[in-house]
Amino acid sequence: MNDWHDAEEHVERAHQHYEAGRWDEAESELRKALSRNPFQAEWHFNLGLTLDAAGRFDSAVEAFRQAQSLEPDDPQICIMLGVATHKAGNPQEALDWYDRAEVGQAEAASEASGRDAAWSELAMSIAVHRIEAMRSLGRHDEAETAFYLAQELDAPSAPLYAAMADSLLDRGLHEKAIWCLREAGRLDPELPRVAARLAEAYERTGRLERARTLYLQELRRDPGDIDSLLELGELLVKMGRLTEAGEKFRR
Repeated sequence: MNDWHDAEEHVERAHQHYEAGRWDEAESELRKALSRNPFQAEWHFNLGLTLDAAGRFDSAVEAFRQAQSLEPDDPQICIMLGVATHKAGNPQEALDWYDRAEVGQAEAASEASGRDAAWSELAMSIAVHRIEAMRSLGRHDEAETAFYLAQELDAPSAPLYAAMADSLLDRGLHEKAIWCLREAGRLDPELPRVAARLAEAYERTGRLERARTLYLQELRRDPGDIDSLLELGELLVKMGRLTEAGEKFRR
């Protein structure tokens, strides 16, 4: 009983560290909890999320595998296994996990009542990650098919349009990518870096002033976004605005 209580306290402290962005401390607390009770899939899952947030993708994969061995049919665990596997450099294996997540999601949805929206959201998440993996593999036609199939789900999704836009940009289909990114921004103006990605698309088509305006819009939303600062700095160099570019690089 004491061991169980101690483990729960470690999990609670891990949650607090995670919310504060203290990944090492969160990992330490979760490992202490798991040393007392290694049979909690949720704790292995939380460890995977922590390691993923810390950028330790191979270790995250192992944590998610432990969670999945305890809850083999949980679609959310399979999704995160796919995400971590993709980040670790294996998008093909990620697709296998998304297939498995889709089976688990469909089975759970058929057994549940009154939870259609939640399961539809889960199905959309699978579709978005599948498009991202197909893009990494250069399977853009299949990504586009997955995009159109996902549009048949109940609610439109900003991440879906953003994922499709990345595939279109890879193919040089800039105007289609711009349309997708504008739709993503319309659906969710707070979607991370949607304005910056739209700026990149405009820059590729030579509309540099429009791209500059969009980077500034992104930085108003998130002034500490280093990627956007660097990309804007590079754009300003291209535009010959070297003093402004230097300021962005210094920031």
